[in-house]
This record gives sequence, structure tokens and C-alpha cells, in this order.
Amino acid sequence: MSYDAKPRYFFIVGAISLGMSILIHFNALFLLIAPDTFHPLRNYNESSTSVLANLLTTTIITFCVFAVSSYILKPLDGLKKVGFKRFLLSVFLSLVSVLLLSELFFNLNHLVTGESNSGENHLLYFIKDIFIAFVVLTSVFVLKVFNEKRAVAIENQKLKYENLQGQYHSLKNQISPHFLFNSLTALKELIDKDPEISGKYVSHLSQVLRYTLLSNEHRTVSLSDEIRSLQSYFFLFKMRFGGNLKLELYVDPQYLNYRLPPLVVQTLTENAVKHNEVSKRFPLTIRVQTTDEGSLAVFNNLRPRLTTEPGTGTGLANLIKQYTLLNGGNVKITQSETEFRVEVPLIKPD
Repeated sequence: MSYDAKPRYFFIVGAISLGMSILIHFNALFLLIAPDTFHPLRNYNESSTSVLANLLTTTIITFCVFAVSSYILKPLDGLKKVGFKRFLLSVFLSLVSVLLLSELFFNLNHLVTGESNSGENHLLYFIKDIFIAFVVLTSVFVLKVFNEKRAVAIENQKLKYENLQGQYHSLKNQISPHFLFNSLTALKELIDKDPEISGKYVSHLSQVLRYTLLSNEHRTVSLSDEIRSLQSYFFLFKMRFGGNLKLELYVDPQYLNYRLPPLVVQTLTENAVKHNEVSKRFPLTIRVQTTDEGSLAVFNNLRPRLTTEPGTGTGLANLIKQYTLLNGGNVKITQSETEFRVEVPLIKPD
């Protein structure tokens, strides 16, 4: 519950408490205002002091139960789940508060009005307050469930938007002038030097762009498709860095049909090249391998650049959000003095 929402919430709770109290004591209030309206009830002799006292005490009890249950269940905080223990605690504390307040106000009402304090009246008084507690608890719990579903729906929409935005940035980076300039420059040099390799370069470049475009239409892709695209993507890097950049693939064939978000391997490979020096003195080796636990690990030797290549800087954050959206498990990121490693879960196909 946000700080700004609290005053408005408790103002509404106060109004609801008063409204419930008026409904419960409606007959007594109506007869107090218009005593000659209903002839069968003319003998109803509850005093105005007693009616107003009952109205006030019922309002206070209702508000207190609202306050206790709201404090524990936090109905406006949709992202915080309600466990069974918290629900039982809310029920217990609400009943205890009702019992204490009911006993207190019943005795105060007797002192103020001077009416008889019979056991029958006492029981009816207590049953009425238990009924109020039941209605309030049910209302708060329903509000909590509604806000949980609403918060999950909003969060899913937000993650979907951020996922699409991340894919858009990835696509935009692929076809950015900087990327096309480097690719076309490399292609021009290859055409002059080796027409056969230049043909392969064009084929791999079109494969990367096609895969980037088509992958945005799917929430997950197969590991085999990712690896195939990675090989084309890495071919373009090899034309730029030569033998200073190496790729090692150790993929167990049993996992080739497993699923993962699109462009995961490409993003991790791109990050490794962007953030590390790639030179004859400091060659960069990127290893992609499956694990016995059914995940995919991408790691590289660490040699941070003094200046990194331009990018959005949200690759890993978008990757984590993609897995959150899919409920696909946790992304593990570890770094030592010599190695950077990212391990993503592989999702078993249906």
C-alpha cells in the first residue's frame, strides 16, 4: 500500500464502516426518526441514546476489523502474496479484537444508557459483531485477490512491452547504420579479395537479419535455431576479428529441441565482444555449452575494454525479464577475475 493511497483507503473504509453500521441498525434509526411510521413496531422502546451508542460502537468495531485485516493482508499491495499463515493470523487477530471490543462497548453501552445487561442481549451483541468481522474479512480478502490478479496482469503487460521493446532495440542495433556500415565495408573488401567468401558473408548476413526479424514473432525458439543463428552471427564477427575471436560449442544433442527466449545466445555473444578487448595480444574465447542440469552456459575470458562499443546497455536486464515473463527459471550471472559466465535455463518442450 503506497503512502498516498493510505489516507484515501482508510477514508473509504471509514465511510463503509459507517454505512454498514447504518444498515445493521436501520430499523432502530428509522423508528427513532419516524416513530409513528410502522404501527406494529410502536412498542419498540429503544432510546435515542442507546441507538446512537450502538451505531457508534458498530462503526468503530467495523473500522477496527478493517484496519487489522488490512494491516496483515495488505489488500492494496497486489504484488505481495497472501500465505495461509498470514490469512489465519488475520482471522485470529480480527476475532480477538472483535471479542475484546464487543465486550468493552457492551459494558460501556450499559453504563451510558442504563439498560439491562441480560445474557440474551450480550449474545446477540456478540453474534452481530462476529457477523461484521466475517463480512469485513471476506471483503478485504476478495479485494486482495482482485488486486493480486490485477497486479499480475499489469506486470505481465509491462514485461511483454519491455520484452518487445528489447527485441526492437536488438533488431534496431542489427540494422543500425553502424552495423550496416561495418558489414558493407567488410563485404566490399571481401569482394575484392575473395568473391567466394563474400558470397558466404552475404548469406550469413541475410540469415542473421532474417532470424532477428522472424524471432520477434515467437516467445520462444528452439536451441537448435539459436545455435544455427549464432554460427551465422559469429561468422560476421570472424570476418572482423579473424583468429583473435574464437567460439567453442559443446551442445548436447538431447537439448537441441529445448526452448529459450529468442536472441539469447546472440545477445550474450554480442555483450562479450562489446565489453572485452579482442586483439592478437588478448584473444577472446566464447564458450557455449549445455549443462547436466538442463541449462545453457555462455562464458568468456575477461579482459574489459577501456571503451565499449555503443549499445542500449539493457541486454542482460531484458534477458532476465524475458525469463520472468515465461516463468522459465532464474538467470545466473557470475564473474571472477578471469571469467564472466551467464547460465540460462532451457525450457523443456511440451
